[in-house]
Parts: sequence; C-alpha cells; structure tokens
Amino acid sequence: MTPAASPAMNPVVPGQELPEREYQQLLHDIFHDLSQPLSTLTCLLEVNLLVSRPAKRTRHDLQIALKQIHAVTRLMSGLRELVEAGDRQQDHPLLNLGDCLAEVVADLLPVAENRGVKLVLVGGTGTSGGQCLVRLQASRLRQGVLRLLEFALDSGAAGGEIEITAAADGDVGRVVVAIPTVSMAEVEAEARAKNPVLAGGPSLKQRALKRRLAWAIARRIFEGAGGSLQVQNDAPGLRLEVRLPRVSRPQSG
Repeated sequence: MTPAASPAMNPVVPGQELPEREYQQLLHDIFHDLSQPLSTLTCLLEVNLLVSRPAKRTRHDLQIALKQIHAVTRLMSGLRELVEAGDRQQDHPLLNLGDCLAEVVADLLPVAENRGVKLVLVGGTGTSGGQCLVRLQASRLRQGVLRLLEFALDSGAAGGEIEITAAADGDVGRVVVAIPTVSMAEVEAEARAKNPVLAGGPSLKQRALKRRLAWAIARRIFEGAGGSLQVQNDAPGLRLEVRLPRVSRPQSG
C-alpha cells in the first residue's frame, strides 16, 4: 500500500497537504458555484417582469427557477455545514463509535443498494477491542460518519463492496473504510471538473464538489475532536482511516 498521491496526480484522492489552503479553495469553489444559479434566477425574473410571455413559457421559466433555488439551497446548506464542522465544543458525552457506525450504515443501506454498492460493517456494533468510546457530541459524530460514508459511496464502483471496520487500538479509536475499486466515472468527473478544457457540463463539477465537500466536513469534524482523517491510494481502490482519542469509562464507586 502506498501513500496517497497529490491531487494533481490522482484526482479521486483528496489532498492532505496544506488543509487550510484546501479549505479556503473549497469555500471559493462553493461561492463560485453559487453565482451560476443566482445569475440564472436574476435573468429569469427580469425577463418575465419586463416582457409579456405565454403562460406555457412562464411555467417553463418557473420550473427552471425552482431548480436553481434548490441548487442554491443545497450549496448554502453545505457551506453552513462545512463552516460549523470546524467548531470546537467542550464537555461532550461518551459515545460508542461502533454503535454510531451501525446506525449510519443501516440508514445508508437503501442508498447503497440503489447505487449497486454493498456496505459491509465488520463486527456489528462492537469492536475488536471491546467498546470504543470517544468524547464527541452525538449529532457531530453522526454527521462526520455520515459524510465519510457518503464520500465512500460516491467513490465506490457499482457492483463493488465497501467494508467498514471499527476497532479499539490502545488509546485510539479507529474506523477503516476500504473501497476495493474506485468508480472510474468519479475519477473522470473530478479530473474534468479541475480542467475547464475537459469539463463536460455543470453536473460533473457538482458531482466532484459534492465529494470534496463531504470529505472536508468529515475531516474538520474529526480534527476538531482531536482526531484525524487520512486516505491512502490502494489502487484500484482507496483506504480511508479515522483516528479518534479513545476514552475509558470512569469506574463507579
């Protein structure tokens, strides 16, 4: 297994160097993508206010406007989630990492089935080292795990299997997500999204941005809890690893 290549060499692997620069670039890209639907909305409203148009045409314009509003809402929601993911909070309860994984995997099974990808949780709600307790807000932990697995689902090839393992390793809780085969469509989408000459339309850019956003949110949540999120290129697949400080439950009495 070799370390992850740089983003320029391997577009499907998020960069791990200069995280603050990557964060700022992602913010820039989100704001840039917001300009397109907002411009379209402005144009549609101006035209329909200034020019008398047939009802059929007006209805068509309203359908386009609604689609653009959904795009703006989605981007603003992602932007807010990204910013809040970096907030550091104190006095979190103790949570079992394995239980959280089991809940999120169960919720994502219909999504995985629809995409032709199999999600496999090794060890169920337990871990190989017993309970793997971490100190993190329940909603924040779930959000980080959800975004991590969404990234994995968006990266995995149809017909493949994604294996998720939680393990207690000394004073560290580990989550390993193994993606044996990466979807070539995602590789192409991310490569094209970064190259204006090759770009084949907004859907490619949106797909790549969605993956980058999911990765960045998960990483900021885990790093905010004193942990880390790393990726290794295990061609033709990927290996994602979360490491969080493990906490022992206080002894009663």
